[in-house]
Amino acid sequence: MKKIGLLALILLSVISGASAQFGLSGGVSMLKGFGGPKPYVGLHIAGEMPRDDYVSFFVRAAFYAKQKDLTPNYGYVQGINPAAMPYTQNVTYFNSMNYIVLEGGNRFYIGDGYDNGFGAYGGGTLQAIFNTVTRDYDLTKVDLTKYQLPDGEDLKGSIFSLAFGLNGGLKYTFPGYGTAYFETGVSYVLNAIPSNNTASGAGDLYSPLMFTFGLGFRKEFY
Repeated sequence: MKKIGLLALILLSVISGASAQFGLSGGVSMLKGFGGPKPYVGLHIAGEMPRDDYVSFFVRAAFYAKQKDLTPNYGYVQGINPAAMPYTQNVTYFNSMNYIVLEGGNRFYIGDGYDNGFGAYGGGTLQAIFNTVTRDYDLTKVDLTKYQLPDGEDLKGSIFSLAFGLNGGLKYTFPGYGTAYFETGVSYVLNAIPSNNTASGAGDLYSPLMFTFGLGFRKEFY
C-alpha cells in the first residue's frame, strides 16, 4: 500500500512539474463489479494537466475498502495425527477482497471547457489493478490441538490485472475556487494474474467487468 501511494505521488509530481497549469483533485469513489454482491466504496486522488481548454491528460489512484462474501464457502481441516478420527472435518470460510486502481488517460471536454463554467468530458483510460484476497476460516468449533488447515493452505493471495476503460462526467467550475465534478466509468480486464489458489478462488468478489462512480473537487494551480 505504501509503495503504491508513493508511486501515485511521484506521478502527480511529474505532471505538476511539466506544466504551468495543473489540477489536483480528490473525492469519494464507488466500484461495482458485474454480478458482484455489493459495491466497493473508497477514495481517489488525481492529477490533471490540460493541453488546451478542451483536451487534458490525467492520472489517478483509487483505493477501495475490502468487501466480504455474503454467503460462506466450504473447506476442511485435517488431523495433526494421521490416526485422528475422523481425519478431516468440514469448516466454513469467508473471502474478503479490496481494490487499488492506478490509471491514466486523456479527457476531451465539451461546453465551457476545462476550467470555465459548466461542461462535460469523456475519454479512455488504461488501468493497473491490484487486489488482495484474504480467506477467513471459522475455527470456533474445531479442536486446534487435534486439527489444522491442510498443508500449503494460503490464507492470503493477490491478483494483478491490466484493464481498459471509458469514463465521462459533468463538472462546474466556480471562478476563483475550483471545480466540482461527478463522473462514471466502465472498465474491462484484459489480463488477470492470480498469485495462488486463494486469489483464484475470489469468486463473485472479483469481476472482469467493473462500473465506477466518483464525486469530488478539483483545485487549479498556476
